[in-house]
Amino acid sequence: MKMTQEVTPELRVALELEAHEKECAVRYASVEDKLSTLDRRLWRLEAMIMGSTLIVVGLASSLLMKM
Repeated sequence: MKMTQEVTPELRVALELEAHEKECAVRYASVEDKLSTLDRRLWRLEAMIMGSTLIVVGLASSLLMKM
């Protein structure tokens, strides 16, 4: 006597949904890593821009003081 087990549509949907959730979790973790890397790069760029702005303002003010 051979027993076969059929997968019901509800079970198939549940299995597909579970696999989809696992794949999305991996994808979201990857996206989160990339965003944190970009955040650090933006902080460095902002610091460089602020530093160069301060230098330009300082040079301009020193030139105006000499006039």
